[in-house]
Amino acid sequence: MDDELIRITDITKSYGPDCVLGPISITVKKGEVVGVIGANGAGKSTLLRIIAGVEKQDAGAVETQKFDPGELGYVPQDLAVYTSLTGRQNLRYWASAIGLYGKRRAVRIKYLLKLVGLSDKADKRVSSYSGGMKRRLNLACALVGDVKLLLLDEPTVGADTASVESILSAIERLKRIDCAVLLVSHHGDEIARVCDRTVELSGGRIV
Repeated sequence: MDDELIRITDITKSYGPDCVLGPISITVKKGEVVGVIGANGAGKSTLLRIIAGVEKQDAGAVETQKFDPGELGYVPQDLAVYTSLTGRQNLRYWASAIGLYGKRRAVRIKYLLKLVGLSDKADKRVSSYSGGMKRRLNLACALVGDVKLLLLDEPTVGADTASVESILSAIERLKRIDCAVLLVSHHGDEIARVCDRTVELSGGRIV
């Protein structure tokens, strides 16, 4: 696969009699940020869930480089943070889930809090965070490992301007260290700013 991190070939997905995705084919290379756009129900989230392994395609192939724990990051639309914990505790939890402990974990968490602009809120309960701050923490939780491929499903939904800027800046920084990103967004300005190319889905197919 050379510098390709993922190669999708003729995948399809149906729910009952309805085909919601495919057949589609796409590749994503190291350091490439690919935008995925389309109307609601076009198949964007389904595509990301299949790549993340949350769902299984009905047909076709999803080939990836072998990822170690923490090298594939997935940020769904629904927040995957614990509001009863602090920001730092959330990051500790997700770091432990991939086997990251001790000094390495502490250093990584400090870096991520700075990356998403939450250093001063690290020890506050997430229940006190604004919607945008929760979105920033959600992104940080997906980055606790040495992420090589990051899947983002509407990461800025409900976020304030400062949080959107923080998230987009983080994506740009990830690109500079050769992390590939697949970004689903309804915001054309975000896609235009950070993406190298764009894939548009309609009725589950690339148009």
